[in-house]
Amino acid sequence: MMPAGTDRTYTSFDKMAERYGVDRTTSAKWSHEEGFPDLLFTEGQGGLHVYDAEDVDAWVRDHHFGSWFRSRQGKDNPLDLPKGGPRDLLSLRQIGELEGQALNRPPTSITTLRTYLSPSKRVLPPADRTPGDGLQPTVSEPMWFRETAYTYICRPRRTRRTTPVEAKQPSGRKSAPKQRAAGALLDLDLPDGADTDLLTLQEIGELDGKARGRGKATTVGTLKNYQSQELLAKADRTPGDGQEPAVDEPMWFRSTAYRFIRRPGRLGAAARASREIVDASEPLREDLKLPKGADNDLLTLQQIGELDGKARGRGKATTVSSMRTYLYNGLLAEADRTPGDGQEPAVDEPMWFRSTAYRFIRRPGQLGGSRR
Repeated sequence: MMPAGTDRTYTSFDKMAERYGVDRTTSAKWSHEEGFPDLLFTEGQGGLHVYDAEDVDAWVRDHHFGSWFRSRQGKDNPLDLPKGGPRDLLSLRQIGELEGQALNRPPTSITTLRTYLSPSKRVLPPADRTPGDGLQPTVSEPMWFRETAYTYICRPRRTRRTTPVEAKQPSGRKSAPKQRAAGALLDLDLPDGADTDLLTLQEIGELDGKARGRGKATTVGTLKNYQSQELLAKADRTPGDGQEPAVDEPMWFRSTAYRFIRRPGRLGAAARASREIVDASEPLREDLKLPKGADNDLLTLQQIGELDGKARGRGKATTVSSMRTYLYNGLLAEADRTPGDGQEPAVDEPMWFRSTAYRFIRRPGQLGGSRR
């Protein structure tokens, strides 16, 4: 039976097939491809294979983007683009950067975007604002409304990504050189240490998951997949390489690992929020309306999520899963009270003082549509 009392979502081959618009045979074959999430358990007499739905979704996005993108059609923001006002102005360069982030690839070049503007293609509509158009604010280059840009980025498209299985070439045929990801390395919050410190694959996964805001470690299987794609370099040290100190498993220098972790690409929600806070250097938002109460009132994670979603104008509660990600990344402080801490009143789950919760809710950063 599916475990009770958890907010984890589960999926099976049948559910994958329905969600991603493929047949069951295809979804079952995915499980044999490199980096596919680990099987959680089997259920029932038929041995139904059960996987973590979020892990599978992240894997499908990376390996079968066309199927993943089709599964998002009909959503208001299928590519999880940054929120903002529909009439915010964006330059061609900014549109290219947003498209690259949304599709987990380098930014679309200005040259390419200009070809999409050509009358023969009209993939990208003409600019909403141009220099000298007499409107305010004045602009010094063509600019597009956010809603125009997002309609372009989220347009239906035929997108196919080559997987490690598909990439195998017939014998005797020379494969083309791998295209490496372009773009500047990201400035992420990583522990200090010497460049030559040695890290295992598991340690790199833990650092990667935390720094990139996913709320959990990147699995060893996924990291091996990154190795096969040459996104993670070969190990700097291997058993029997004759160097000191001797190692009994492949290991990477901290400098090598950090280059990989700081790779360009999309971050998890908590990392994006963390970067907004660090970059903004703003005081807490005192303009949010929150219920009055004593500073030492105790609130659960679910209650904090409900208050957070409402106060920040998202129209729905922040999920417990997202709250745990914020906790994992240090945006939400550790619980003030825990079961068995010897204080009164006793609690049977982690709880936060109202003052602690409100500091988190009032964090700097963009609000949802109803509060902008």
